[in-house]
Amino acid sequence: MAKRTPQPAETTRGFPQGRVMTVAIGVLLGAVWGLVMWAFTRLIGQESGVSFLLYLVVSMAMIGGGVAAIFGAGSARRRGERISPRLRRRG
Repeated sequence: MAKRTPQPAETTRGFPQGRVMTVAIGVLLGAVWGLVMWAFTRLIGQESGVSFLLYLVVSMAMIGGGVAAIFGAGSARRRGERISPRLRRRG
């Protein structure tokens, strides 16, 4: 029997659900890590209020989402999915 070559994933309009879920999980994990970091600073005696909590949670969530997007794009490329948008030339 001959080996089958892997078929590229179907292309659909918009983002596949797996990519959106990967970034959402990254954002959630980043936000939780920001909350843990805030709790740690409170435990060591730093005076950190709500503004510092929001700063840590939002910034860590953005970092987590970015890291998840980069790793998600790398795995999608290995599966054969198209990463970059299709640009149509007029002319």
